[in-house]
Amino acid sequence: MNEILKKLTELLKSMKRIESEGFPDEKLAKQYFQEKEEILESMAEALSKMDEENSRELQAMKSTISALKDSLKTTTSSAKVLSREEFCYNLGKTIAGVWRNNQASLGELKAIPNIKGESWVNPRDMNWVAGKGWVSKDSVGTPMGDMTSNDQYLINPIYETQIMSDARKTSVMMSLVSNRPMTGPSLFLPQRDRGGVILNWLTSYGQQITDSKPQMGKRVELKAYTLAGFIPWYDEFEEDIYAELGQMFIEEFTDAYGQEFDRQCLTANESPFTGVLSIKGPLSHYIKSASPYGLTYLDFREAVLKVPAEERRHCRWFLHESVLSRVTSIQDSDGRPVWRGPSDGKPGLVDGYPYQECDLLPQAGEVKKSEPFAVFMNPKRIQHGNRKGLELKRFDGTTESLQYGEIFLRFRKRDGFLVTRPEKNMVTLRCKG
Repeated sequence: MNEILKKLTELLKSMKRIESEGFPDEKLAKQYFQEKEEILESMAEALSKMDEENSRELQAMKSTISALKDSLKTTTSSAKVLSREEFCYNLGKTIAGVWRNNQASLGELKAIPNIKGESWVNPRDMNWVAGKGWVSKDSVGTPMGDMTSNDQYLINPIYETQIMSDARKTSVMMSLVSNRPMTGPSLFLPQRDRGGVILNWLTSYGQQITDSKPQMGKRVELKAYTLAGFIPWYDEFEEDIYAELGQMFIEEFTDAYGQEFDRQCLTANESPFTGVLSIKGPLSHYIKSASPYGLTYLDFREAVLKVPAEERRHCRWFLHESVLSRVTSIQDSDGRPVWRGPSDGKPGLVDGYPYQECDLLPQAGEVKKSEPFAVFMNPKRIQHGNRKGLELKRFDGTTESLQYGEIFLRFRKRDGFLVTRPEKNMVTLRCKG
């Protein structure tokens, strides 16, 4: 009971900062407030099921939740939605604030200092107050002291959400995998094979239930690590209008992040994560040719039949466009295309299953013998852990800065990737060795 109360208390603390402005559209604002409302409702439900052993603590928590619900209703009705240009302007102003360490400007834009340390600052723990500077979110609002030496900041979480929404458009995998929010460095997920639950029919009163112990699956750990990148910047850009600065950062970040997201899901083969083409576990189907140009419709049919029927209804093919180019010319034994006929609708299917093109997968002319070049799987088997927080820092301690005036804008973000249950649920295509 005390453990549950402790967890609810921690969750309640995370709710004490509710943004009211900076949303790029009404849909995102509605989604943000709905998520907060669902958390409060689940907490209230959990409290209603607890006994009165800790009556004083429970009553205080219920009062706080009630006050937050009222605050949420008020904030929802007064939420300020920004146009795309206003969003880019505020993001650019945030970048300029980081550049010049303009703490007043950053505070107004809901950015916060990320004090150097292994654990990142939580946005709920700090706030900007005019005349006082950065203060902690305790009961008395303790000033944080001299923060002028700090040079790295977490941007407004609403801006981060919109940037990640833009990044989703540049990635093949981001909208297909299972995305999980993470509040800590790791998250344990249950991983159970089919058949874990055992059913018994009882035909008479008092009949013994036999073999009722379920096969409990093992738990796997999804860990989040820090991804850092450097965007080349030039000091003469500092005086450009803020909207252009913001749009420039969005384009640079989303292109790089979207591609890296796909790499970690599909082809990564080094620490800290391993992509689906590099892990041990997926089944293999060897085509009868030494190159993908020898693919036949039988290769696709034999490959998908290696995956159980209940699994393959959620699966799709992932391949390079050069491999798809070969697929478009393949016909079955009746002369029908395995991709789509001239009068068929779009997008096409590969022998009845959807597909995704991905430039990171091996090209047809570069495929090596016995190495995977395409995969048939349910992308939800890939777990992505997203730890909130996008940090920016000016980085100018380089030779390029002295010689060419080139400075770098460093960003850091924390993510985790894990391929779960690949055995019997995924199959890769390989050329005959």
